[in-house]
Amino acid sequence: MSIKSLNLLLSFLLINISVYSQTKKQYAKAKVSYSVKIRIDKNQEVYKIMEKYSPGLVAKAETVDSEVDFSLVFNDSISIFYLEKKLFSDNRAVGFVITNSGYFGRIKQQSKNYITEELQEAFGRFLVSRPYQKWELHDETKTIGDYLCFKATTSYTITNPKGKIFKRNFTAWYTPQLPYKFGPIGYGNLPGLIMQLQGERFSYGVEKIEFYKDNEKNKKNKMPKLKRLKLITEEKFEKLAAEDEKRWRNRNK
Repeated sequence: MSIKSLNLLLSFLLINISVYSQTKKQYAKAKVSYSVKIRIDKNQEVYKIMEKYSPGLVAKAETVDSEVDFSLVFNDSISIFYLEKKLFSDNRAVGFVITNSGYFGRIKQQSKNYITEELQEAFGRFLVSRPYQKWELHDETKTIGDYLCFKATTSYTITNPKGKIFKRNFTAWYTPQLPYKFGPIGYGNLPGLIMQLQGERFSYGVEKIEFYKDNEKNKKNKMPKLKRLKLITEEKFEKLAAEDEKRWRNRNK
């Protein structure tokens, strides 16, 4: 992703837009603050490309990821995951952090699926309905703060334009002490809140959990909404992305 694209993506993610896809107001019973740390394998081709066109950007990104804060607000039926709006010391580096943390817009989790805002694609901006991950639950436990957490793992495969297949592995640590099936960037549907989520390029961790008073309904716990965009399936989105990739390669032969 180019530097121009990183800046444009950050602008899309932070801008306030008054038109949304939902009309009914929703109020949160709790707010979870997540931090994110990125990990870039300096042996990978993507690192070499970034160093060629933007020397020092990756190193800078690894120092500014502490500036990036995400929040998860939820009630008994849905959650919204979003990037906190703030000023950053280096928008280009933060844009790199955000794209490598798997975040491309607000995410709504509900009982049977989750919906992502896809704001960065040249072929359009959409809401994409996605199925939940299939988890393998493990007996392994660890304590995070005051909570006993259990391990769960999942994976998926992707195929690059050259036909090479890659497997992406993820580990979640969830706590049944907080029986809410939500987590960062759409990962959830486990028997408890995800306290940590670890991927190959990023790691999310809970920093703070704030519960609101019962029946509290005010500006403080009013849940943000997704933008009013066309809702499509994950399969349709991937098809559009593949077609756009093909057009780009034909133009740049």
